[in-house]
Amino acid sequence: MATLIAPLDGPDGYLRWKESVLLRLHTLGVAHVLSDHPPAPVPPPAGDDVASRATAAAKKWARDDAVCRGHILAALSDRLLPDYARHGTGRAVWQAVARTYDLGVATPSVSWQRFIDFRFDDDGEGASLSLLEQIAHAEALAAAADHPLVVSGSAVVVRMLCQKLPEDVGSRAMVGSVPGRETMDAVWAVARAKEESRILKNLRRRRRRRCKRRIKRICRDIGCPRREAGGSVVAWSGSGLRRRGERSTRTPSIGRDIGCPR
Repeated sequence: MATLIAPLDGPDGYLRWKESVLLRLHTLGVAHVLSDHPPAPVPPPAGDDVASRATAAAKKWARDDAVCRGHILAALSDRLLPDYARHGTGRAVWQAVARTYDLGVATPSVSWQRFIDFRFDDDGEGASLSLLEQIAHAEALAAAADHPLVVSGSAVVVRMLCQKLPEDVGSRAMVGSVPGRETMDAVWAVARAKEESRILKNLRRRRRRRCKRRIKRICRDIGCPRREAGGSVVAWSGSGLRRRGERSTRTPSIGRDIGCPR
């Protein structure tokens, strides 16, 4: 079953549209017309066999180009279709759409400037993207940049990235690395360890909150008083009421009974 492609109607979603159309063209076996040149005509004199093969190759190319052009145009919205239907070949349509919308998506100069300007948001739960997602985005910007002094994944990129990272990640990634041989593997290892620690901490916090709610429900169900007449707080355990801070030596508390973390 063919994958449905949302018609392109502007710059939003261009990259996904581009990759989806390329996948379809490769699946149909016609994507080669976007990069290859059409077969050259056979100069006379040529034998019948050579001329026959050349004619067959030209017909196949014309068919593939027509299919390619048709699928690209079919993936454009009604608003954009008239602007690009004037182009007679698949490559011409593809290049026309690209020069309109790919500026700022993956062009080297724009990607490099975005990498230079990139800043990490390390506000914990308030961050819109996780630390790992932000590192992946910054790494992609560096990979798309064609800067003469920088190669994606090089020690220069790693050092620049570590300077942007939160100090507890960037400094740990640099520690132990041989100067000039810093790698993204070290950055990812430290960042993943921090993210794992954050996830576990949040899980424990949520579990404690759930246990507190369960204890409140249990105390409410059994009619457990929360304060004495004088205002001192009491807690409930299997041995009865006790003041907070006093230890019960006879039976476990409700929290331990239901498996609450300490």
